[in-house]
Amino acid sequence: MKFDPNRPLPATARDVAVLVGRMLLGVVMFAHGYQKMMINGIGRTTDGFESLSIPLAIISASFVTVVEFVGGVLLILGGLTTVVCGLMTVIMVGAAVFVHIPKGIFLAGGGWELVGVITVGLVTIAAVGPGRFSLDHLVRGLQERHLRELAMASK
Repeated sequence: MKFDPNRPLPATARDVAVLVGRMLLGVVMFAHGYQKMMINGIGRTTDGFESLSIPLAIISASFVTVVEFVGGVLLILGGLTTVVCGLMTVIMVGAAVFVHIPKGIFLAGGGWELVGVITVGLVTIAAVGPGRFSLDHLVRGLQERHLRELAMASK
C-alpha cells in the first residue's frame, strides 16, 4: 500500500471531526447568545450595539441574540446546519466590519482573529455539511425512507 499524505480521512473520522467542530462552534455561539439574552438582557445588548454605532441597534441586537442562542443549539444538534451557518456568518462579518477590523488582528486588542476563525469554521461546516452524526442527516434519511415507501406503495 502506497502512502498518500493528501488522502482524506475515512468517512467516520471526517464525521467525527465535523461533529466536534460543529459542537464547539455551537457552544461558543450559544454562550454568546445566552449572555446577550439572559445575562445582559436585550436592553443592555442594544445599548452596547448603539455605543458601537451598529445600525438599527434594537433590531440588530435582537437578530444577533436569537441567531446565536437558537442557532447555537441547532448547530450543536446539526439541525438546519447550512442556514444556521449562513446566518451566523452574516453576524460574524458584521462584527468584523463594525467592531473588530479597525482594532487589528489580535484578540487581546479587540481585533478580528476570533471572529475570523469562527467565520472560517462556519463556512467550512456549511461547505462540507453537518456529517452523519446530525439531526439533518437523520431527517434526510427519514425523508428518503418515506419516499421509497411511497414509491413501493404506488407500484
